[in-house]
Amino acid sequence: MNESSPDEGYGQMGRWLAVASELPCSVIALLLVGQVVGESLGGVAWRTGGALIGALLGFALGVYGVYVTIGYFEHLEQKSKERSRYMPSLEEINEDVHFDLDGE
Repeated sequence: MNESSPDEGYGQMGRWLAVASELPCSVIALLLVGQVVGESLGGVAWRTGGALIGALLGFALGVYGVYVTIGYFEHLEQKSKERSRYMPSLEEINEDVHFDLDGE
């Protein structure tokens, strides 16, 4: 039978859904901010321009945020795959061990 590793499947899906939703959320949020700022500065005529500038800034910041987040997740995966090897010291290897099983 083909056994799947613990890293495969839907177990890691939550964090990738969060990364996938980061870009659209930042675009929409900054689009609305740009729309409000544009309207407050120049009235209805600047509303569309502010929304466009906000959407472009949101896209740029969203792409950067996704890039940084994916880099962080890759760093965590590499760190978790590294096995820490414990090598006892020579003194610990040569130590004489006494077990007191009788309790006397």
